[in-house]
Amino acid sequence: MHGLKTLHIFACHKAGLTILLIGLLYQNSWGKSAESDRCILATTQVERALHLPDGFLSAMSRVETGRPDTDGTLSPWPWTINAAGVGYHYHSLREAIEAVEDFQKKGVRSIDVGCMQVNIMHHPDAFSSLEMAFDPYQNALYAGQFLKQMFEKKGSWPRAAAAYHSQTPGIGEPYLWRVIEEWAIPQDGRQIKTPNIASHHPLFARNPSQNMKRDITKGIRVASKAPHVPLKQFRPFRGFQHFSEPPPTHNRINNAPKGRSLASYRAAPVRIATTLPQAASY
Repeated sequence: MHGLKTLHIFACHKAGLTILLIGLLYQNSWGKSAESDRCILATTQVERALHLPDGFLSAMSRVETGRPDTDGTLSPWPWTINAAGVGYHYHSLREAIEAVEDFQKKGVRSIDVGCMQVNIMHHPDAFSSLEMAFDPYQNALYAGQFLKQMFEKKGSWPRAAAAYHSQTPGIGEPYLWRVIEEWAIPQDGRQIKTPNIASHHPLFARNPSQNMKRDITKGIRVASKAPHVPLKQFRPFRGFQHFSEPPPTHNRINNAPKGRSLASYRAAPVRIATTLPQAASY
């Protein structure tokens, strides 16, 4: 009997591993690259740890750093920087760190880094090193904590997302709509459905009034009428960049107001230059 019980346990364990492997393979069929998965895993973990709405921080990460896939969806990229208003994608952590150091040597100070584009000039104490700043989990954790602070200040997650991008009136709203649009896109291949923000997460609004609930749900239902926010523009692949050319100019870099948000309160749509080859179109 003991032998039969042992065999039964072994068989169950083996079957469980088989099911787990099948599940992982199924997940990867809709999966992203290994680099993108670093951001996805980090933002998902932070959402759970900080009790953020499921998928909300992940959607923000795709808006902040997303690279277009062949199916038209966006994938986050951990080795992304935004220097003086222009974004760059890099192949590796080392390349991204070298790029930040090169920009800093050339006088560029306003630089966003990592999965959630944390600005290391306006948040100088966020990370102890550039390696830590680019660490997907540390980057997402700091961003999630900042987002939660904005939630406590603004009273709802949509308003918190707008404030994450910019607390300047009118600037954060287009970003908010872009995040909501991205949040509505399933990441497992399912058909897109319009989310019901008011019931999506119990913490979506802090003690929301009925007026706030109606305001939130109304905003989602008319999302198709929201101002169109184009995807970040990508330049053609130009090989590995080591910034031998002068860094991009930015009219606001020397006269930028203090007290900017995590995303450095960008006042204009961010242009993206990529050092990664783009998929060929067929």
